[in-house]
Amino acid sequence: MKATVKKVLTIGAALLMCATAAVAGGKKDAKANDGVIEVSYATFMVGTHASAEAEKIVIDEFNKQYAGKIRVVVEELPSDDAFVDKMKILATSKSLPDVIIGKNGIRELAIKNGQAVDLIPALKADAEWAKYVGEAAMEYNMTDDGKLYSISNQRQVVGYFYNKDMFKKAGITPAKTWKEFMSNNEKLKAAGFAPLSLMTGENAWTTNLLLAAYIGSQGKEGNDFMNTTYPETYSTTAMVEGLTMLQECLQKYTTSDAVGAIYANAANNFLQENTAIIANGPWMCPDFSDDSKAAAGLADRIGVALYPEDGLISQFEVGYILNTNGKSEAEQAAALEFLKFKTGAWAQAVFLDKAGVLPLTEHVEISDAYKAENPLMADLLELAGGAKYRFENIDNTAYASVVDEFAVRYPELVYGQITPKEMADALTRAIANHK
Repeated sequence: MKATVKKVLTIGAALLMCATAAVAGGKKDAKANDGVIEVSYATFMVGTHASAEAEKIVIDEFNKQYAGKIRVVVEELPSDDAFVDKMKILATSKSLPDVIIGKNGIRELAIKNGQAVDLIPALKADAEWAKYVGEAAMEYNMTDDGKLYSISNQRQVVGYFYNKDMFKKAGITPAKTWKEFMSNNEKLKAAGFAPLSLMTGENAWTTNLLLAAYIGSQGKEGNDFMNTTYPETYSTTAMVEGLTMLQECLQKYTTSDAVGAIYANAANNFLQENTAIIANGPWMCPDFSDDSKAAAGLADRIGVALYPEDGLISQFEVGYILNTNGKSEAEQAAALEFLKFKTGAWAQAVFLDKAGVLPLTEHVEISDAYKAENPLMADLLELAGGAKYRFENIDNTAYASVVDEFAVRYPELVYGQITPKEMADALTRAIANHK
Protein backbone atom coordinates (compact mmCIF):
# COMPACT_ATOMS: atom_id res chain seq x y z
CA MET A 1 0.00 0.00 0.00
CA LYS A 2 1.22 3.48 -0.80
CA ALA A 3 1.55 6.04 1.98
CA THR A 4 -0.10 9.44 2.00
CA VAL A 5 0.16 12.38 4.40
CA LYS A 6 -3.06 11.22 6.07
CA LYS A 7 -1.70 7.74 6.78
CA VAL A 8 0.58 8.18 9.77
CA LEU A 9 2.92 5.26 10.33
CA THR A 10 2.51 3.45 13.64
CA ILE A 11 5.89 3.45 15.32
CA GLY A 12 6.25 1.88 18.73
CA ALA A 13 8.46 0.20 21.21
CA ALA A 14 9.25 -2.72 18.92
CA LEU A 15 10.98 -0.44 16.42
CA LEU A 16 12.93 1.21 19.18
CA MET A 17 14.18 -2.22 20.29
CA CYS A 18 15.16 -3.01 16.69
CA ALA A 19 17.02 0.28 16.47
CA THR A 20 18.86 -0.52 19.67
CA ALA A 21 20.04 -3.81 18.25
CA ALA A 22 21.13 -2.20 14.97
CA VAL A 23 23.75 0.12 16.42
CA ALA A 24 26.56 -0.33 18.91
CA GLY A 25 27.06 1.91 21.88
CA GLY A 26 29.26 2.86 24.77
CA LYS A 27 28.74 5.83 27.07
CA LYS A 28 26.27 7.05 29.63
CA ASP A 29 22.80 7.93 28.36
CA ALA A 30 21.96 11.59 27.72
CA LYS A 31 18.72 11.89 29.68
CA ALA A 32 16.81 14.94 30.75
CA ASN A 33 15.66 15.30 34.35
CA ASP A 34 12.40 13.57 33.44
CA GLY A 35 14.25 10.48 32.19
CA VAL A 36 13.52 11.18 28.54
CA ILE A 37 16.41 10.56 26.12
CA GLU A 38 17.22 13.74 24.24
CA VAL A 39 18.27 13.76 20.58
CA SER A 40 20.09 16.87 19.41
CA TYR A 41 19.17 18.20 15.98
CA ALA A 42 20.12 21.35 14.09
CA THR A 43 18.21 22.79 11.15
CA PHE A 44 18.17 25.76 8.76
CA MET A 45 14.58 25.02 7.69
CA VAL A 46 13.09 27.78 9.80
CA GLY A 47 11.45 31.18 9.35
CA THR A 48 10.68 31.87 5.71
CA HIS A 49 12.40 28.73 4.41
CA ALA A 50 10.19 26.84 1.96
CA SER A 51 10.30 23.72 4.14
CA ALA A 52 9.89 25.42 7.52
CA GLU A 53 6.25 24.40 8.01
CA ALA A 54 6.88 20.78 7.05
CA GLU A 55 9.96 20.65 9.28
CA LYS A 56 8.00 21.83 12.31
CA ILE A 57 5.12 19.43 11.68
CA VAL A 58 7.44 16.42 11.48
CA ILE A 59 9.45 17.32 14.58
CA ASP A 60 6.34 18.11 16.61
CA GLU A 61 4.71 14.83 15.57
CA PHE A 62 7.79 12.83 16.52
CA ASN A 63 7.94 14.46 19.95
CA LYS A 64 4.22 13.78 20.39
CA GLN A 65 4.47 10.11 19.42
CA TYR A 66 7.53 9.55 21.60
CA ALA A 67 6.44 11.65 24.58
CA GLY A 68 7.97 10.27 27.77
CA LYS A 69 10.64 8.30 25.86
CA ILE A 70 12.51 10.48 23.36
CA ARG A 71 12.60 14.23 22.80
CA VAL A 72 14.23 16.02 19.87
CA VAL A 73 15.98 19.19 21.00
CA VAL A 74 16.21 21.55 18.05
CA GLU A 75 18.77 24.24 17.35
CA GLU A 76 17.46 26.63 14.72
CA LEU A 77 19.97 28.40 12.49
CA PRO A 78 18.77 31.29 10.31
CA SER A 79 20.30 30.33 6.96
CA ASP A 80 22.15 27.68 4.98
CA ASP A 81 25.40 29.58 5.49
CA ALA A 82 24.92 29.87 9.25
CA PHE A 83 24.12 26.16 9.45
CA VAL A 84 27.10 25.03 7.37
CA ASP A 85 29.54 27.33 9.13
CA LYS A 86 28.50 26.21 12.61
CA MET A 87 28.44 22.51 11.75
CA LYS A 88 31.94 22.71 10.31
CA ILE A 89 33.16 24.32 13.52
CA LEU A 90 31.44 21.65 15.64
CA ALA A 91 32.95 18.91 13.50
CA THR A 92 36.45 19.99 14.48
CA SER A 93 35.70 19.17 18.13
CA LYS A 94 33.63 16.05 17.40
CA SER A 95 30.52 17.74 18.81
CA LEU A 96 28.12 17.63 15.89
CA PRO A 97 24.42 17.18 16.80
CA ASP A 98 23.08 13.63 16.77
CA VAL A 99 21.17 14.13 13.50
CA ILE A 100 21.77 16.78 10.82
CA ILE A 101 21.75 17.25 7.08
CA GLY A 102 25.24 16.49 5.78
CA LYS A 103 25.34 19.09 3.01
CA ASN A 104 28.36 21.07 1.76
CA GLY A 105 30.98 18.68 3.07
CA ILE A 106 29.54 18.25 6.58
CA ARG A 107 28.99 14.52 6.00
CA GLU A 108 32.61 14.08 4.98
CA LEU A 109 33.80 15.89 8.10
CA ALA A 110 31.58 13.67 10.28
CA ILE A 111 33.06 10.58 8.62
CA LYS A 112 36.58 11.90 9.09
CA ASN A 113 36.09 12.76 12.78
CA GLY A 114 34.53 9.38 13.50
CA GLN A 115 31.07 10.58 14.54
CA ALA A 116 29.14 9.38 11.47
CA VAL A 117 27.43 6.00 11.61
CA ASP A 118 27.26 3.54 8.70
CA LEU A 119 23.52 3.08 8.19
CA ILE A 120 23.60 -0.16 6.20
CA PRO A 121 23.07 -2.41 9.28
CA ALA A 122 20.06 -0.37 10.40
CA LEU A 123 18.48 -0.47 6.94
CA LYS A 124 19.01 -4.23 6.73
CA ALA A 125 17.35 -4.60 10.13
CA ASP A 126 14.26 -2.62 9.09
CA ALA A 127 12.87 -3.66 5.70
CA GLU A 128 9.90 -1.30 5.97
CA TRP A 129 12.11 1.77 6.38
CA ALA A 130 14.41 0.57 3.60
CA LYS A 131 11.42 0.23 1.26
CA TYR A 132 10.53 3.90 1.64
CA VAL A 133 14.15 5.04 1.34
CA GLY A 134 14.58 2.99 -1.82
CA GLU A 135 17.51 1.33 -3.54
CA ALA A 136 18.22 4.29 -5.84
CA ALA A 137 18.62 6.75 -2.96
CA MET A 138 20.85 4.30 -1.08
CA GLU A 139 23.06 3.66 -4.09
CA TYR A 140 23.33 7.40 -4.74
CA ASN A 141 25.01 8.06 -1.38
CA MET A 142 26.96 4.80 -1.09
CA THR A 143 30.70 5.20 -0.63
CA ASP A 144 33.24 3.26 -2.69
CA ASP A 145 33.77 0.84 0.19
CA GLY A 146 30.06 -0.02 0.35
CA LYS A 147 29.13 2.09 3.37
CA LEU A 148 26.22 4.51 3.67
CA TYR A 149 26.61 7.54 5.91
CA SER A 150 23.56 9.56 4.85
CA ILE A 151 19.94 9.07 3.89
CA SER A 152 18.48 11.32 1.21
CA ASN A 153 15.58 13.47 2.32
CA GLN A 154 14.19 14.16 -1.14
CA ARG A 155 14.29 13.36 -4.82
CA GLN A 156 14.91 16.43 -6.91
CA VAL A 157 13.83 17.33 -10.41
CA VAL A 158 14.70 20.95 -11.09
CA GLY A 159 13.90 23.12 -14.09
CA TYR A 160 13.06 26.82 -13.96
CA PHE A 161 9.96 28.87 -13.25
CA TYR A 162 8.90 31.82 -15.36
CA ASN A 163 6.32 34.59 -15.23
CA LYS A 164 3.87 33.91 -18.06
CA ASP A 165 2.61 37.49 -18.18
CA MET A 166 6.13 38.87 -18.59
CA PHE A 167 6.92 36.28 -21.27
CA LYS A 168 3.75 37.20 -23.14
CA LYS A 169 4.49 40.93 -23.03
CA ALA A 170 8.04 40.26 -24.26
CA GLY A 171 6.70 38.01 -27.03
CA ILE A 172 8.69 34.94 -26.03
CA THR A 173 8.26 31.30 -25.03
CA PRO A 174 10.65 29.08 -23.01
CA ALA A 175 13.91 28.74 -24.94
CA LYS A 176 14.85 25.55 -26.72
CA THR A 177 18.53 26.51 -27.11
CA TRP A 178 20.97 28.54 -25.04
CA LYS A 179 21.26 31.08 -27.85
CA GLU A 180 17.49 31.56 -27.67
CA PHE A 181 17.72 31.77 -23.86
CA MET A 182 20.05 34.76 -24.12
CA SER A 183 17.84 36.29 -26.81
CA ASN A 184 14.85 35.91 -24.46
CA ASN A 185 16.78 37.73 -21.76
CA GLU A 186 17.40 40.62 -24.12
CA LYS A 187 13.72 40.76 -25.11
CA LEU A 188 12.60 40.70 -21.49
CA LYS A 189 14.98 43.53 -20.69
CA ALA A 190 13.70 45.53 -23.68
CA ALA A 191 10.14 45.02 -22.38
CA GLY A 192 11.12 46.58 -19.06
CA PHE A 193 11.71 43.45 -16.98
CA ALA A 194 14.75 42.14 -15.11
CA PRO A 195 15.01 38.67 -16.65
CA LEU A 196 16.77 36.57 -14.01
CA SER A 197 16.74 36.05 -10.24
CA LEU A 198 20.44 35.49 -9.64
CA MET A 199 22.64 35.52 -6.54
CA THR A 200 26.34 35.19 -5.77
CA GLY A 201 26.18 34.84 -1.99
CA GLU A 202 25.91 31.62 0.04
CA ASN A 203 26.24 28.76 -2.47
CA ALA A 204 25.18 30.91 -5.47
CA TRP A 205 22.23 28.53 -5.72
CA THR A 206 20.05 29.97 -8.48
CA THR A 207 23.08 31.09 -10.50
CA ASN A 208 24.82 27.75 -10.26
CA LEU A 209 21.68 25.88 -11.28
CA LEU A 210 21.85 27.72 -14.60
CA LEU A 211 25.57 27.03 -14.84
CA ALA A 212 25.02 23.32 -14.20
CA ALA A 213 22.22 23.28 -16.76
CA TYR A 214 24.42 24.85 -19.41
CA ILE A 215 27.33 22.48 -18.80
CA GLY A 216 25.13 19.41 -18.41
CA SER A 217 23.49 19.98 -21.80
CA GLN A 218 26.75 20.35 -23.73
CA GLY A 219 26.82 16.91 -25.27
CA LYS A 220 28.30 13.80 -23.69
CA GLU A 221 31.40 15.53 -22.33
CA GLY A 222 29.49 18.24 -20.51
CA ASN A 223 26.84 15.80 -19.30
CA ASP A 224 29.44 13.41 -17.97
CA PHE A 225 31.11 16.28 -16.11
CA MET A 226 27.85 17.28 -14.39
CA ASN A 227 27.26 13.67 -13.37
CA THR A 228 30.74 13.25 -11.88
CA THR A 229 31.16 13.58 -8.13
CA TYR A 230 34.25 15.62 -7.23
CA PRO A 231 35.66 16.25 -10.73
CA GLU A 232 39.40 16.64 -10.92
CA THR A 233 39.32 19.93 -12.84
CA TYR A 234 36.97 22.80 -13.63
CA SER A 235 39.21 24.17 -16.34
CA THR A 236 37.08 22.72 -19.13
CA THR A 237 35.68 24.29 -22.28
CA ALA A 238 32.07 23.85 -21.15
CA MET A 239 32.80 25.42 -17.75
CA VAL A 240 34.51 28.45 -19.31
CA GLU A 241 31.65 28.87 -21.78
CA GLY A 242 29.11 28.56 -18.98
CA LEU A 243 30.91 31.13 -16.85
CA THR A 244 31.08 33.45 -19.86
CA MET A 245 27.30 33.19 -20.21
CA LEU A 246 26.77 33.77 -16.48
CA GLN A 247 29.10 36.77 -16.54
CA GLU A 248 26.88 38.38 -19.18
CA CYS A 249 23.73 37.42 -17.28
CA LEU A 250 25.02 38.91 -14.03
CA GLN A 251 26.17 42.07 -15.78
CA LYS A 252 23.10 42.67 -17.94
CA TYR A 253 20.11 40.50 -17.11
CA THR A 254 19.51 40.44 -13.38
CA THR A 255 18.72 42.72 -10.45
CA SER A 256 21.05 45.33 -9.02
CA ASP A 257 21.33 43.38 -5.74
CA ALA A 258 22.39 40.06 -7.33
CA VAL A 259 26.08 40.43 -6.45
CA GLY A 260 26.31 39.33 -2.82
CA ALA A 261 22.64 38.35 -2.69
CA ILE A 262 21.54 35.25 -0.80
CA TYR A 263 18.75 32.87 -1.74
CA ALA A 264 16.11 34.88 0.13
CA ASN A 265 16.87 37.92 -2.04
CA ALA A 266 16.67 35.98 -5.30
CA ALA A 267 13.46 34.21 -4.29
CA ASN A 268 11.82 37.40 -3.09
CA ASN A 269 12.62 39.17 -6.36
CA PHE A 270 10.77 36.49 -8.28
CA LEU A 271 7.88 36.23 -5.81
CA GLN A 272 7.35 39.99 -5.93
CA GLU A 273 7.53 40.00 -9.75
CA ASN A 274 10.76 41.93 -9.91
CA THR A 275 12.17 39.21 -12.20
CA ALA A 276 10.81 36.93 -14.92
CA ILE A 277 12.80 33.72 -14.35
CA ILE A 278 14.17 31.77 -11.40
CA ALA A 279 15.99 28.44 -11.56
CA ASN A 280 14.67 26.46 -8.62
CA GLY A 281 12.92 23.27 -7.58
CA PRO A 282 9.29 22.36 -6.88
CA TRP A 283 9.67 23.09 -3.17
CA MET A 284 9.14 26.72 -4.19
CA CYS A 285 5.64 26.03 -5.53
CA PRO A 286 3.79 26.56 -2.23
CA ASP A 287 5.30 30.06 -1.99
CA PHE A 288 3.56 31.13 -5.20
CA SER A 289 0.18 30.83 -3.46
CA ASP A 290 1.31 32.37 -0.17
CA ASP A 291 0.13 35.99 -0.09
CA SER A 292 2.53 36.71 2.77
CA LYS A 293 5.45 35.94 0.45
CA ALA A 294 4.22 36.45 -3.10
CA ALA A 295 2.35 39.04 -5.13
CA ALA A 296 -1.40 38.44 -5.06
CA GLY A 297 -2.49 35.79 -7.56
CA LEU A 298 1.08 34.98 -8.59
CA ALA A 299 0.49 31.22 -8.80
CA ASP A 300 -1.82 31.72 -11.79
CA ARG A 301 0.93 33.57 -13.65
CA ILE A 302 3.75 31.03 -13.20
CA GLY A 303 4.88 28.40 -15.68
CA VAL A 304 7.64 25.82 -15.47
CA ALA A 305 10.12 24.73 -18.14
CA LEU A 306 13.04 22.44 -18.82
CA TYR A 307 16.39 24.11 -19.39
CA PRO A 308 17.47 24.74 -22.99
CA GLU A 309 18.39 21.60 -24.96
CA ASP A 310 15.74 19.78 -22.85
CA GLY A 311 17.98 19.67 -19.78
CA LEU A 312 16.83 18.70 -16.30
CA ILE A 313 18.55 18.51 -12.93
CA SER A 314 17.64 15.08 -11.57
CA GLN A 315 19.24 13.81 -8.36
CA PHE A 316 18.93 12.86 -4.72
CA GLU A 317 20.08 15.07 -1.89
CA VAL A 318 22.93 14.14 0.45
CA GLY A 319 20.36 14.04 3.22
CA TYR A 320 20.67 13.19 6.90
CA ILE A 321 23.61 11.80 8.83
CA LEU A 322 23.65 10.08 12.22
CA ASN A 323 26.52 11.29 14.43
CA THR A 324 26.30 8.98 17.43
CA ASN A 325 29.38 6.75 17.30
CA GLY A 326 30.67 6.33 20.84
CA LYS A 327 27.37 7.13 22.55
CA SER A 328 25.33 4.68 24.61
CA GLU A 329 23.08 2.09 22.97
CA ALA A 330 19.98 3.94 24.16
CA GLU A 331 21.19 7.27 22.78
CA GLN A 332 22.11 5.75 19.47
CA ALA A 333 18.78 3.94 19.25
CA ALA A 334 16.84 7.12 20.03
CA ALA A 335 18.70 9.17 17.43
CA LEU A 336 18.27 6.40 14.84
CA GLU A 337 14.55 6.30 15.58
CA PHE A 338 14.33 10.02 14.81
CA LEU A 339 16.35 9.57 11.62
CA LYS A 340 13.96 6.82 10.52
CA PHE A 341 10.97 8.99 11.25
CA LYS A 342 12.50 12.01 9.49
CA THR A 343 13.22 10.01 6.31
CA GLY A 344 10.25 7.64 6.47
CA ALA A 345 6.97 7.51 4.57
CA TRP A 346 4.96 9.85 6.77
CA ALA A 347 7.59 12.60 6.82
CA GLN A 348 8.09 12.28 3.06
CA ALA A 349 4.34 12.72 2.58
CA VAL A 350 4.32 15.80 4.81
CA PHE A 351 7.19 17.39 2.89
CA LEU A 352 5.43 16.65 -0.39
CA ASP A 353 2.19 18.19 0.83
CA LYS A 354 3.60 21.21 2.63
CA ALA A 355 6.86 21.92 0.81
CA GLY A 356 6.51 20.44 -2.67
CA VAL A 357 9.40 18.04 -2.03
CA LEU A 358 9.25 14.88 -4.14
CA PRO A 359 9.31 11.62 -2.16
CA LEU A 360 12.16 9.15 -2.57
CA THR A 361 10.13 6.30 -4.07
CA GLU A 362 6.80 5.58 -5.72
CA HIS A 363 5.64 4.01 -2.44
CA VAL A 364 4.72 7.50 -1.25
CA GLU A 365 1.90 8.35 -3.60
CA ILE A 366 1.66 11.53 -5.64
CA SER A 367 -2.07 11.31 -6.17
CA ASP A 368 -4.08 12.69 -9.06
CA ALA A 369 -5.83 14.93 -6.55
CA TYR A 370 -2.47 16.34 -5.43
CA LYS A 371 -1.45 16.95 -9.04
CA ALA A 372 -4.75 18.72 -9.69
CA GLU A 373 -4.17 20.97 -6.69
CA ASN A 374 -0.52 21.52 -7.68
CA PRO A 375 -0.50 21.97 -11.47
CA LEU A 376 3.10 23.23 -11.61
CA MET A 377 4.30 20.02 -9.99
CA ALA A 378 2.24 18.00 -12.45
CA ASP A 379 3.64 20.03 -15.36
CA LEU A 380 7.22 19.55 -14.18
CA LEU A 381 6.79 15.80 -13.76
CA GLU A 382 5.33 15.57 -17.26
CA LEU A 383 8.17 17.65 -18.72
CA ALA A 384 10.71 15.50 -16.90
CA GLY A 385 9.65 12.53 -19.00
CA GLY A 386 10.90 14.30 -22.12
CA ALA A 387 14.28 15.42 -20.78
CA LYS A 388 17.18 14.70 -23.16
CA TYR A 389 19.93 15.56 -20.68
CA ARG A 390 19.78 14.72 -16.97
CA PHE A 391 22.47 15.90 -14.58
CA GLU A 392 23.21 16.91 -11.00
CA ASN A 393 23.80 20.35 -9.57
CA ILE A 394 27.13 21.79 -8.46
CA ASP A 395 26.28 21.58 -4.75
CA ASN A 396 26.02 17.80 -5.08
CA THR A 397 29.09 17.18 -7.23
CA ALA A 398 31.64 19.69 -5.92
CA TYR A 399 33.74 19.77 -2.78
CA ALA A 400 32.58 22.35 -0.27
CA SER A 401 35.78 24.30 -0.89
CA VAL A 402 34.81 24.67 -4.54
CA VAL A 403 31.26 25.75 -3.69
CA ASP A 404 32.71 28.39 -1.36
CA GLU A 405 35.04 29.56 -4.13
CA PHE A 406 32.09 30.43 -6.38
CA ALA A 407 30.87 33.01 -3.86
CA VAL A 408 34.36 34.56 -3.75
CA ARG A 409 34.95 34.61 -7.50
CA TYR A 410 31.58 35.57 -8.95
CA PRO A 411 31.85 39.25 -7.87
CA GLU A 412 35.32 39.40 -9.40
CA LEU A 413 33.90 37.94 -12.62
CA VAL A 414 31.04 40.44 -12.71
CA TYR A 415 33.34 43.44 -12.26
CA GLY A 416 35.85 42.22 -14.81
CA GLN A 417 38.62 41.57 -12.30
CA ILE A 418 39.05 38.02 -13.59
CA THR A 419 38.15 36.26 -16.83
CA PRO A 420 35.91 33.17 -17.07
CA LYS A 421 39.02 31.07 -17.73
CA GLU A 422 40.75 32.51 -14.66
CA MET A 423 37.67 31.76 -12.55
CA ALA A 424 37.58 28.18 -13.83
CA ASP A 425 41.25 27.80 -12.91
CA ALA A 426 40.57 29.23 -9.43
CA LEU A 427 37.81 26.64 -8.94
CA THR A 428 40.27 23.92 -9.92
CA ARG A 429 42.81 25.18 -7.37
CA ALA A 430 40.09 25.19 -4.69
CA ILE A 431 39.77 21.42 -4.99
CA ALA A 432 42.99 21.05 -3.00
CA ASN A 433 41.49 23.02 -0.11
CA HIS A 434 38.95 20.31 0.74
CA LYS A 435 41.54 18.27 2.60
